[in-house]
Amino acid sequence: MTKFRIYIFSALLLSLLLGLQVKADAPSREYQVKAAFLYNFIMFVDWPQEKEVDENTPITIGIIGDDPFSNAFDPIRSKQAGSREIVIKRFKGLEELKTSGELAKTTDALKDCHLLFICRSEKKVVSEIVDIIKDSNVLVIGDMDGFLELGGGAINFVLQEEKVRFEVDLGAAKSAKLKIRSQLLKLAKRIIG
Repeated sequence: MTKFRIYIFSALLLSLLLGLQVKADAPSREYQVKAAFLYNFIMFVDWPQEKEVDENTPITIGIIGDDPFSNAFDPIRSKQAGSREIVIKRFKGLEELKTSGELAKTTDALKDCHLLFICRSEKKVVSEIVDIIKDSNVLVIGDMDGFLELGGGAINFVLQEEKVRFEVDLGAAKSAKLKIRSQLLKLAKRIIG
């Protein structure tokens, strides 16, 4: 499949995802939709050359904190982004990493992520997490009230009329040296920065 066709397919899939309703009693469905969005964000974000050193290196989606995704990534587990494998890495919450003494060895793994989803359990330490991965060209994503205003997050999921939507902070993306393509920006509920 050509690169152009992959983008068209991803744009169509994103449009379909925007139309899916998420019932309040179905959190697993909500996170399946969010997992699909995370996969598709990969197609519409350009990372700087230093993050894209080797085409054989997998694209890593990191999740830090109390993971709400469970098995939501199962449908995309065997998918690739272009020729690159996609890997999901789960990290304990920041306070737990500090307490257990694992933060030092986890820091490099956090910086190696292409996308980092910060779970709601980490709301009080979002800025600290963002400081850890600063200058690592990581797309920081969350799904909590006021996430973009906490600083450093580039994309935040919101529920609107039982549908998963997202908002974008272009300033945060620019600080991380990421370019979010216009096709993705057109689908955003709100853009700041």
